[in-house]
Amino acid sequence: MKPIRVLHVTSETVSNNFLNTLADATDPAEVDYSFLTFGPTGGFVEALSSRGRRTIALNTTARLPLAALSRILKQENPDIVNTHLFHPTLATVMVAKRPVVLTRHHSDAHHRLPAMKRAFYLRLEHYINSKVEHIIAPAQMVRDVLVDWEGVPADKVTVIPYGQSTARFEGITPAELPMKRGLALVCVSRLFHRKGHQYLFEAFAQLTREGLDATLYLVGTGDYRPQLEALAAQLGIADRVQFLGWRSDALQIIAAADVLVHPSLEDALSQALIEALMLGVPIVATDISGASDTLGGGQYGKLVPPADANAFRDALRDTIANLPAARENAAQGRAYLLDYMSAERVAAAYAQVYRAIMNTDA
Repeated sequence: MKPIRVLHVTSETVSNNFLNTLADATDPAEVDYSFLTFGPTGGFVEALSSRGRRTIALNTTARLPLAALSRILKQENPDIVNTHLFHPTLATVMVAKRPVVLTRHHSDAHHRLPAMKRAFYLRLEHYINSKVEHIIAPAQMVRDVLVDWEGVPADKVTVIPYGQSTARFEGITPAELPMKRGLALVCVSRLFHRKGHQYLFEAFAQLTREGLDATLYLVGTGDYRPQLEALAAQLGIADRVQFLGWRSDALQIIAAADVLVHPSLEDALSQALIEALMLGVPIVATDISGASDTLGGGQYGKLVPPADANAFRDALRDTIANLPAARENAAQGRAYLLDYMSAERVAAAYAQVYRAIMNTDA
């Protein structure tokens, strides 16, 4: 039996751990993956090419490069196209004359937009949802948004998390953190107003006034940095907050953390939470989308309501006061993730979706 030929379409430019792991864990005799990015040749292409996977870079800045995409689809002639991210998916459903599977990497972000913009994007979401053959949700909340809010038939959605293996975490040693005072709290997130940093800052400021000796490290870039720098100064914690920008050694920085703090107001399935558990680092996070999936409903880390600085403060205070127990919970969480998000299990689940579409048996 010939393998099912699947072309993944995205706009990623940097190495993508989810797709790398999926490629590694999939037998090409069963599912033959190739990859297309709208972006330039770079880390994304290099990582997948090094795995022996055919990878194409359109090197375009156009959000909807319909002619180029149509040409590549004709040349590659895949059985199925698996899309990622909004614009690559929209472009693909407009030109693909074959089944499209969507892996949806956002949960309720478009529902939180201002009214006119929200209506526009939700109409496009409805169009996409109606055109694709199947949707893969990486977390239960993403599935619930699709089915309960957007009216997608339940049998059209399958929950499959991002696959994990130990390989990426072997040999990781903690980084030397600059200007460290006391405990190290690490937040890995884009600097964007929907990532909830303001509530983390308020919680952290309250704890420092109580006598907490700690430094807060922010890993990530974004246009919200000036506002956050101003807020840190206003709250009197500017000397305790370190903006590290984008870092290629993010895993080493997470490994150096006493606590990973994640105050986000929106996510599909946070990689930072997964990475912290895989490294055995205690977590305090807002209870949004995939956070509960990752933390076993709060068994392997603290979950608090979003946009609640006081709740975040209390959970962080309790975690710091009981760090040995928090570390043990995180260690147990690693074992849970390696079962629930096993790379082999995820690869098999993706293959099952494709087989159902192609109406073939294993």
